[in-house]
Amino acid sequence: MNASSDNFIISASMVIASAVLWGLYGTFVTVLSSMGLSGNALVFLRMFATCVPVGILIGATDRSAFRVRPSDVPLFIANGLLSLLFFTSCYTAAIKVTKIATAAALLYTAPAIVMVLSAILFGERMTARKVLCCLLAVVGCAFASGIGGELFAGAGAASGTVAAGSTAAGTAAAGSTAAGTAATGTATAGASAGLITPVGLLLGLGAGLGYALYSIFSRIILNRGYSVYTNVFYSFGVAMIGFFVLACLDGSIGQVFENPARTALALLCGLLTGSLAYVLYTTGMKGMETSRAAQLTTIEPVTAALLGSFLFHQPLSGWEIAGIVMVVASVVLMNTGD
Repeated sequence: MNASSDNFIISASMVIASAVLWGLYGTFVTVLSSMGLSGNALVFLRMFATCVPVGILIGATDRSAFRVRPSDVPLFIANGLLSLLFFTSCYTAAIKVTKIATAAALLYTAPAIVMVLSAILFGERMTARKVLCCLLAVVGCAFASGIGGELFAGAGAASGTVAAGSTAAGTAAAGSTAAGTAATGTATAGASAGLITPVGLLLGLGAGLGYALYSIFSRIILNRGYSVYTNVFYSFGVAMIGFFVLACLDGSIGQVFENPARTALALLCGLLTGSLAYVLYTTGMKGMETSRAAQLTTIEPVTAALLGSFLFHQPLSGWEIAGIVMVVASVVLMNTGD
């Protein structure tokens, strides 16, 4: 095995580790929501726990990483607003008009979007292997999120089964988006909505686009010579300010100070699923094509579904198990070379 192969394995391991950490988010959401913490307050704390520790690290190790050329400031603003804040808002709106599982499945059109945009913007090859892996991952995420049973088994027979097992899986599947926060609060509304509506479709695809844009903007920022830490600090700093404003507008910002134990747990959530996960992902992305990194993150809903099954005794249907197998197969295939 040569150095190039070793470097790719390390990079791929970082990306997969970040996806596993994102998959933990649904568990945090379940616990924190049961403790009464609402959506925007939790997302603000998560962004805070992502931005501030990275800022402290930069200050302690390399203060030059704080420097940003004025011409590049719009990139960081765009990464914070058009990716992190935009896709969270779209996902939150999507689950209000369609099922959580459906919205989560639409969110994972992101790897396909990244693959197309990377071919256009960065000249990455769109190989048959990539296309196959992407299709396996997208369909697998749809099944793992629970909508496969409805699509193929008939709405009447599948609706009860899917509502019980897949709703939580779909909520948790949005771990990296921080949108699962609001998803928990609106689970009942989402689960009772129709399988899909035109508005729900557009909002879900919008969430997928916003999710994909983090990879695209981050690649551009890294290509301009900025460090992983500079990207995470400023991008999440912008998103943190945005969610602070939203939390102030809906009055939930006061919850940050009501329960110290709850706030501490939310900050731990941010440290693990925010700063650590995104540093791992963005660092790993440096060692591989953007489209490949985005596809590897589809291991996230698998993690979320398995955690939901083991920790909360949520049953996995045959379709969900099939989806998990498809996602894992796509990840293995993507890592066996071209």
